[in-house]
Formats: sequence, structure tokens, C-alpha cells
Amino acid sequence: MTKRIFYIITLWGLLTGGSLIAQDKKQKMWNSEKIKGTQFIAYPTYAGTPYLSEKFVIGDIELTDGTTIRELGLRYSSFQDELIYYNKFISKQIVIDKISLKGFSFDNGNGVKRIFRSQDYDINSHEQRFFEVLSKGTTSLLAYRKVDLESCETSYSKFGLAYQPSYRYYLYSAEKGYSTVKLTRNSLLSKFDKPNQKIIKRILRKNGVQITDEASFVKAWDLVSESGIKLL
Repeated sequence: MTKRIFYIITLWGLLTGGSLIAQDKKQKMWNSEKIKGTQFIAYPTYAGTPYLSEKFVIGDIELTDGTTIRELGLRYSSFQDELIYYNKFISKQIVIDKISLKGFSFDNGNGVKRIFRSQDYDINSHEQRFFEVLSKGTTSLLAYRKVDLESCETSYSKFGLAYQPSYRYYLYSAEKGYSTVKLTRNSLLSKFDKPNQKIIKRILRKNGVQITDEASFVKAWDLVSESGIKLL
């Protein structure tokens, strides 16, 4: 009797487990069908890289209809400003239609979540770009992770061409739009009037912040943003 009960429980567990796996697979297939795009065509090989990450990373996408699809293999092309995902059901790389995306995110490998948003950059031409959100607020600090194909010495690349990072940074608010900013102390100060510049200098000194790179600029901006000082 005991063996019979054990057999029934084991059989039920196998059937249930198989059903759950099938449901999960069906759900993932349904999710992949919701993603609209075209097959990715590989870029020519030159020195440098056209991608933000060397390999595909696990991340999430958010569609414009509010649907979030998780745990996809993603790779952002900084060269063409497009998001590629690996569809394992058809074993192909797919460029997701930008117009269908609200944004995407992934872990940088150090436990920090990197968030990108699709926004209109030029209202007149309806040009959409993916911006990384470095700091979110009434005025956000955004990075456009652009890579350009530029000429170079043949000693660096035998074809005389190379993929070169050309990142651009913006302060953005819905009210004022985009304002370009460089990763320097003077560029940050130039966004404020003279009296507030003095206050910002004191804030940075008090917190021991010297702007030398992207990380220190983000820290400086967060301190200024938290102080509530208004931009010009």
C-alpha cells in the first residue's frame, strides 16, 4: 500500500512538473511572438566594437503597451542605436522595432542595473534614441552611447576604419528638453547662474567630489539635484 501511494505521488509530481515546464516554454514562446523586429545582419569587422557589451547579457524589455518581457538575451548596438535579442526558438538574432519599445534594462555584472529609455530626440523628425538614464529626476542626466565608424591609421586597423566611442551627455526635462553637457566641472557650473555656481562649488568641496570621469560627474550631479538648485 505504501509503495502504491509513493508511486502515485511520484507519478503526479512528474506529470505536474512536466506540465509546468511546458507552460513556461509556451509562455516564453508567446512572449517571443510579441516582440516585433527583423533579422539582424552582422556589421563589417573593423578595429574596436560596435556594441556596448562584448556578449549578449540577460535583461528585460518594456514594450510601449506596458508589457514587460524578462530574461532575454540582449545586446545593444551603439553603432546603429538598436537593440538586438537572441530568439532561441528560431536560433536567430533579431533587431527589435524601436517604435515598439519603451525601454530596456540589464545587470552590468556588478549588481548595478543599467536602464535605457527610448525617447524622441528631435520632435520635428520624430527621431527616437535610446538613452541610458544615469540619474533620474525632474531633470535627468542621460547618456547617448553612440559609436561612430571613423577613419584611422592602417597600423591600428588594416582597413583604415575603426569603431570609436562618441558618447554624448544631456540634461533632460519634459519642460526644457535636451541640454548638452560635458563631463567637466565648468560644463556643469555653466548650467547655473553665478550665485548658484558658488553654492555648487561649496557642495562639491564639502563632499570631496572632483569631476574626473563619468562616475564622478554623476555623483556631482546627484548632489546638485538633491540640493534643489534650479537650472538656468
